[in-house]
Amino acid sequence: MGIKWQYDTSKRPAVKHQLTSMTNLIRSFGILGIVWLISNPLSASTISGFLTDTETADPLAYANVVLRGTDQGATSDEKGYYIIHNVAPDTYTLSISYIGYATQDTMIRVPPQSDVRVDIRLQTRSLQMDEVVVTADRVRFEKAVETSRINLSPRELEIVPAFVEADIFRSVQQLPGVVSQNDFSAALVVRGGSPDENLILLDGIEVYNPYHFGGVFSAFNTDAIRDAEFQAGGFPVRYGGRLSSVLEIRTKEGNPQGGLLGEHWPLKKYWDISGGAVDISMLSSKAFLEGPLYKGGYFISLRRTYFDQLVSLAHSLNDTIPTLPYFFYDGQWKAHTQVTDRHRVDVQGYFGADDLTLQFGAGDEQTGSIDFNWIWGNRTNSAIVRSILRSDMMLESMVAMSAYDFDVDFTQTTTDSLGNRVANRFLIKNVLEDVSVAERLDWKLSSAHRLQTGLSYKRFRFRFTFDNDETRFLDEDQNPRLFSAYIQDTWQMNIRLNLQAGVRGSYYSLSDKPWFDLRGGFKYRIYENTALKGSAGLYTQFLFTSNDDDAILRVVDFWNPVPDYLDPQRAIHYILGVEQWIGAGHQLSLEAYYKPYLNVLDLNPIQNVYNDRDDYVAGTGFAWGIETILKRSVGNVTGWIAYTYARTVKRIDLDGDGTVEPEQGEVYAPKYDKRHNFNLVLNYRINEKHSLGISWNWSSGQPYTPVVGKQYGGSETSGWFQPYLFQSNIQGNRNSARFPNYLRGDVSYTRYVTWFGLRGSLTLQVINFTNHFNVLFYQWNHSASPSAVTAYSMFPIIPTMGISFQF
Repeated sequence: MGIKWQYDTSKRPAVKHQLTSMTNLIRSFGILGIVWLISNPLSASTISGFLTDTETADPLAYANVVLRGTDQGATSDEKGYYIIHNVAPDTYTLSISYIGYATQDTMIRVPPQSDVRVDIRLQTRSLQMDEVVVTADRVRFEKAVETSRINLSPRELEIVPAFVEADIFRSVQQLPGVVSQNDFSAALVVRGGSPDENLILLDGIEVYNPYHFGGVFSAFNTDAIRDAEFQAGGFPVRYGGRLSSVLEIRTKEGNPQGGLLGEHWPLKKYWDISGGAVDISMLSSKAFLEGPLYKGGYFISLRRTYFDQLVSLAHSLNDTIPTLPYFFYDGQWKAHTQVTDRHRVDVQGYFGADDLTLQFGAGDEQTGSIDFNWIWGNRTNSAIVRSILRSDMMLESMVAMSAYDFDVDFTQTTTDSLGNRVANRFLIKNVLEDVSVAERLDWKLSSAHRLQTGLSYKRFRFRFTFDNDETRFLDEDQNPRLFSAYIQDTWQMNIRLNLQAGVRGSYYSLSDKPWFDLRGGFKYRIYENTALKGSAGLYTQFLFTSNDDDAILRVVDFWNPVPDYLDPQRAIHYILGVEQWIGAGHQLSLEAYYKPYLNVLDLNPIQNVYNDRDDYVAGTGFAWGIETILKRSVGNVTGWIAYTYARTVKRIDLDGDGTVEPEQGEVYAPKYDKRHNFNLVLNYRINEKHSLGISWNWSSGQPYTPVVGKQYGGSETSGWFQPYLFQSNIQGNRNSARFPNYLRGDVSYTRYVTWFGLRGSLTLQVINFTNHFNVLFYQWNHSASPSAVTAYSMFPIIPTMGISFQF
């Protein structure tokens, strides 16, 4: 597998001393700076507060806040927080407008040199499309310095027909710049980058293997998701450690409007239930519950597949039906409380696991028996304290743990001619633990400047053990550390031009030097509804997976730290695009990108078993492409149309001769290089009771390594007199051929119902409704004459159904 690690701290006393000195220096200046800022109040009055949904308590980002009769106003940030600077003492009408919500006016009095706090909850209302309102998307269009970013609401996550149930990763795979490896993988391949180059965050916590069933399903329940923000490139310096993209998933707050337990519920002040949902599909059942907690809210989300139980029941009735000894489960929870009007505490967690058990044979002398159990999964826990130091300054302190592990228990039992049973047991364990501490400061210096800075410390643990019959043959344990700091300024120069610049510095304990990433971006409104945007930046990645990119299926990921004999992976993003605001809820975007890989790692195909420093080889590469998307997010018809043209090339000296030779297959397109990719996602809400959905994907065939001939050969035990024992493939250059073009269409129908006072829906879906044959791989049979090849397909036509209830 290439999983070997070495680390000797004695070789790096200078780096340790630099890291300690810098940590102490930053801590000293940081403490002094915060004390000085808190002790020096603002010289002018401000109005600030949080905007939330009355029913769900979810923050309302990018809402428009103005003081009527003045030219002063603000925009709420991603946490729903707004601040209006330099307000003269007077009495004002504070007006908040947000699409889908009733405009709210509030009278406030502002004394001299004061911080006026006004938290407002907005009521939803039916949207009238002929009204002129300032939408969140419009505010983003005008002010946000963002390239390659798309936000997905819960409604947009659910409109994409998916295998059995809504899946956030399947929805993201329909966006421009993103491709899937095949139908059996929900992993994201973004702008030519491998799946491990994507930073997956669940409420700010990294999740390292966010998939079930070898990648067929994502690990997150969409019922618990408030929204998702996907950035395919050019992401700012507050995100680090990945080369390609960021998917930030934010969960719900927990509906504070409790009352289901009744007025006489003795703990009503501290805990109640607002509502929930139950979903039952052909694969799984899931439940969601939310409600108020003392001065806050909570939610709990649980899911488990039961297909294994149904198949076992069918097998008990008819033993010709095979069993399916596999299931997965997961759960998410979150609770928050407003300790004071300036301090809030969030605690949250996630857990999930896959369990596969197989048994073969009867244990007799001829066949023997095999017992196989494989369990793998993730778990996260975190606590976040959010403090408003001043009305213009917010501090977040976080402690988090994220772990991913798998455990394989393999036992082979045989019976000899004397009837003695002999068991041979193998145990394989792999663990990745990430314990993080972080501080993030958000300082809104003025209406034109927003300064964001942060520190983070990560202590990793990578452990791999291999045991055979209670004897440990391999025990690798490594504990690298990563310290990072960043600072970023977003500057609105004028009504047309917004700039953003930042730097991120990192100390990695397995490296001899610090690493710095410089990033910047701009947005310039050429016309009122047309904006030019661009970004450029350097990106560094210190962890990677050692999986074979050419593997058809990857059940689990093998994460590794970049070893001390190699530099971390690095890439540069260059992005330029134009964005057109067509109208409320309608946007058109066109982007071109170029991403040179300065250093990329791959498995060494000619490893020397006696050399611990040749498991991986380094190379270079590049990816470039053009993307466009037309997105509609309001009205009865919603969805998007997207097209991408992309190319990806890697250059790696695989034979170790010091020269990268194209004719030897050392310059090649990775397996996930698809030149053309077209996606159509539409949902038509016919009326209050019926809706239709369709997703349509066409793409170029993915590369594969062709078989160009066959050769005869024996085995190590057959001897020289059996040279023609079998025939094997002669491989051509790596990924020098392509499968036929890919085509898949999915459709869904949803019927909204009310049964016994409960709101619900019945969903019918058909995956690959055209039953198009999409090639997964070819298999050659050289025993036939001439040699025959068989093509195996991805998903055939698959009908599914599910039912959901909300209470």
